[in-house]
Amino acid sequence: MPTCPVCRSRNVEPRPAFNGFPMSRCGECTLLFTSRRNVPVEVYDQLYQADPTYAAMKRAAENAADGTSGLDELWWSKRFAFGYLEARLTGRSLLDVGCGPGEFLLIARRRGWCATGVEPAPEPARQSASYGFQIYEGMLEDYAAQTHQRFDAITAFEVLEHVPNPRSVLDSMASLLKPDGLLLLSVPNLDDPYLLRLRNAASVPPVHINFFNRRSMAHALRSAGLEAERFKTLPIPTYTVRLLHGRKGLLLRLPWLGLLSLFRRADGSTLVTIARWRR
Repeated sequence: MPTCPVCRSRNVEPRPAFNGFPMSRCGECTLLFTSRRNVPVEVYDQLYQADPTYAAMKRAAENAADGTSGLDELWWSKRFAFGYLEARLTGRSLLDVGCGPGEFLLIARRRGWCATGVEPAPEPARQSASYGFQIYEGMLEDYAAQTHQRFDAITAFEVLEHVPNPRSVLDSMASLLKPDGLLLLSVPNLDDPYLLRLRNAASVPPVHINFFNRRSMAHALRSAGLEAERFKTLPIPTYTVRLLHGRKGLLLRLPWLGLLSLFRRADGSTLVTIARWRR
């Protein structure tokens, strides 16, 4: 019987396989997760190299580096992050976990942040480092064990859904956060009714192995001594619907999705969580 990777509970029950991977759901914190956990970094490299989304991320970083793109080109969750953090923090040290090719770091530097990155995949780590950032190529737990630096803000966009041990990652984030700092996370939102209908390689096991909703995210944060200050998502799941049905299909469904959202039957594709140390 598998153990929940967030709350360590054995109160888990099997769920239908997803992309051929056995799934379980925790009866305590409601995390949905795969039983097969350890995926080599090389698998991510191979999948992302073949995924057009990753090529777009590389181009976006290049455009940010040469000044042809800026804040307006960022995904909504990253634009929200800057607005939220800058309104509440006076310090400007930032760690971006899973920084990828470096687009967010570049925009952060332009806005006055002293930004550092952690990235396990070699190619995007090298691209980020080429822009003059201090980048740790490896796992966050290893970085946390060898640095004394603490940060005003830690961001991790679309990271926790990938990691075999989300609890140890959150413990490491907490250890790197200043006492009055803020942690901002984004993950695919399990409360989005379309999420588990996706079949593109970048959104299913073995790439995504943890599926969070608000309850499981709040539980995970508490396990690391943190507490959720705010959850944020878009009112309707535009991203997953567009992936499933195309842009035209999304436009045709928008009125229906908008109506469902009024009755709380629709939820956004991305869940952003802001957390701080528990008082």
